[in-house]
Amino acid sequence: MDWGRAKSVLICAFLLLNVLLGYQLWVDVRDQAQSNLDFTSLSDNAQQAMEDKHIQVTAQIPRDTPILSKVIYQYTGQDVVPTPIKLKSSVDSQLIFNEDELRNQLSNEIPDIENYRYDPLVSEESIFMMHPLINSDLPLFNMNLQLYYSNQKITSYIEPQWTVSSNQDQPKQEIISASNALGTLIEKELPESSVVKDIALGFYGQTLDTTHQLAVPVWRVALDSGAFYYVQAVNGEVIVPPAAENKE
Repeated sequence: MDWGRAKSVLICAFLLLNVLLGYQLWVDVRDQAQSNLDFTSLSDNAQQAMEDKHIQVTAQIPRDTPILSKVIYQYTGQDVVPTPIKLKSSVDSQLIFNEDELRNQLSNEIPDIENYRYDPLVSEESIFMMHPLINSDLPLFNMNLQLYYSNQKITSYIEPQWTVSSNQDQPKQEIISASNALGTLIEKELPESSVVKDIALGFYGQTLDTTHQLAVPVWRVALDSGAFYYVQAVNGEVIVPPAAENKE
């Protein structure tokens, strides 16, 4: 055996291992630093209220404040009790974690599935929930495509009946930051000992008239209790959803 060569290989292997461990340590430190920076983005009043009410924030606080507009749409299913439509061929339920492949498998039967995104926070036992996307980008939180599964197979679905109106004259506005939205909730809405586990940007539909609804940009704050809070991302008002939407 060439011991000199073997020794060189071992030294190189240890050096490579040290590089990998050093990189992982750097990533962990960077992520922790970013998390701390996000946390300190809350106002002094919000941080004090968080301490007084023993509220924990384990979620990353998004920093983006894009320019968005409200969206008018028509929803035709509010007065109908929907019946699940059976799939011609069942699909492996594990594909919910590989959305590209899931879309490929279901595109023939649900042609619009490209415009939906899976939301594990609102999914229920035996039902996967996917929200429709506004402008193919942000989810409409209070509307769902429901995928029913059993024995590890997706077997049927209910798709919401809705269309975006062609007449859109809503102005575009820069939204408030997630930190401001979260701070409002911490100071005024969240109960003591709450744990914030997720903060996400999307839309929330509200009744506009007898035939139209208005999707407004919102920050959705999810608690580990199963409760959801929505803050209007333009004016900072808190939207109170129907009790049925909260699992708390």
